Amino acid sequence: MKSFAIVIIGYNRLPGLKRLVESLEKVDFDNRHDIHLIFSIDNSGKKEVENYANDYNWPFGEKHVRTFPERQGLKKHILSCGDFTQKYDIVALLEDDLFVSDSFYHYAYQAADFYFDDDNIAGISLYGFQKNWLNWVLRFEPQKSDYDSYFLKVAQSWGQVWTNRKWSQFKEWYNAHSDFTKSDTIPEYLNTWPESSWLKYHDRYCIETNKYFVYPYVSISTNFSDSGEHSSQTSTDHQVELMYGKKEYKFPDFSSSSIQYDEYMNRIGLGQYLEIPEDELCVDFWGTKPKSQYKRYLLSLESKDYQVIKEFALSLRPIELSVMLGIQGKGIFLYDTNQTSKAKKYDGEYQRYLYSIRSRESGKIFPFAIKLRIKDVWTRGINKIRKKLHK
Repeated sequence: MKSFAIVIIGYNRLPGLKRLVESLEKVDFDNRHDIHLIFSIDNSGKKEVENYANDYNWPFGEKHVRTFPERQGLKKHILSCGDFTQKYDIVALLEDDLFVSDSFYHYAYQAADFYFDDDNIAGISLYGFQKNWLNWVLRFEPQKSDYDSYFLKVAQSWGQVWTNRKWSQFKEWYNAHSDFTKSDTIPEYLNTWPESSWLKYHDRYCIETNKYFVYPYVSISTNFSDSGEHSSQTSTDHQVELMYGKKEYKFPDFSSSSIQYDEYMNRIGLGQYLEIPEDELCVDFWGTKPKSQYKRYLLSLESKDYQVIKEFALSLRPIELSVMLGIQGKGIFLYDTNQTSKAKKYDGEYQRYLYSIRSRESGKIFPFAIKLRIKDVWTRGINKIRKKLHK
């Protein structure tokens, strides 16, 4: 039986931390009473979070409270928490705006154990995406399978699990790449993230070393998105359904036949269905890949000045299923970028959003969108005024 520790990241949000702890108390730990709970609390100048942690009685094993004499900041704090893998076989890291299901331990332990020695895997995600991380308006729907998880080439901060080997490999890379320079080989969105982000380093590590995170189809953690260091207001945008009551998980081996998505959330391995070499195919369903990454063949929803050699219907879900099953129609174009041709007029972006929103009821959507925008601008303005008044 491998040792298991839970690290809770705390700073100055006591209500969220209490909510997370209450969800952990309902977890099925399979009758184990050697689960270590570690409160790692950054210095906020206030004592209420630290006092709560010191007074709290953890019923499933030992409790530890770590504090700092000076403010660490989120990046430095998280990176230090990963180092708990030097002491424990499996470490689950939870920030204080998260919430977990009662299946948390079963999934975290079984996944970490299954991929313990697999160097293709950089870590285990507890959170399951339902949106495209590069454009939150668009839905992300991974292809379902007989297994409980799939692979995605980006890391996760809304509940993740590490082991010593996987964390040590990342830290070795990080120590050699701690100066985050702008690059056109990673999504442009990552280049815009603040220096306080630790996740952008882990994402880049996965991309540049060709490693993946294991993601659940049904989430084990969800995000309350309480206002904090990277958000000025609370939001339900990233709440997802949780898996409850599941005790046995089935995980796929990492192989060419497994379901994998790249850092842009495009399906890997579609070349075999198109009878073209995988290394000559660029898939850009979401319109987020730079032109510098195009290859001989391009799968896209956009109108391009290249020769169309095949067309597929933008119909099945996920998007790639229409390609895999050869559903003919309009919406997905396979281009030969070696041949130029005048592009036919087709609004791929409009079709992509329509496909994602799943509704043509513009009369109902438009007024709501306007109301939402006005309220958002008003809330942001009020928050800015409050910040100025508190300085």
